[in-house]
Amino acid sequence: MKDSLDAILKKTTPAPPPEPDDDEDCGPCAAIAKNKWITAITVQHPTKAWESFQYRGICTRSTFSPTRFEVRFADEDETWRVTVTGRNLGRVYNLVIQARLEWIRQSDRDFATDGQCIITGIEVAKVDLKKG
Repeated sequence: MKDSLDAILKKTTPAPPPEPDDDEDCGPCAAIAKNKWITAITVQHPTKAWESFQYRGICTRSTFSPTRFEVRFADEDETWRVTVTGRNLGRVYNLVIQARLEWIRQSDRDFATDGQCIITGIEVAKVDLKKG
């Protein structure tokens, strides 16, 4: 507090706090988790164009099981469903719904050890809101 008051009186700016260094490696199927809010997530498809979704468009309801999770992104014109399948997906799911993961991708082979996250499939589909 004293440093801030001195800075105001001396018309100087106090140094910003250091960036947290708590980033987390989520393995080869997901970006290193950031200890800050990220603006978008990118699905890195292996054989087609990558797709990105703004986290500001994440819907209020997502679903999870240890081998599958589903997240929807919407704006005023359209809604998209991203379904991720694999094993031990809990940490990746939590990071996605917390807007802390920059990208995810499907593994080209199942190399995960017991307890390690592996993404074996990612499906992106436009939702027809008339059908639900």
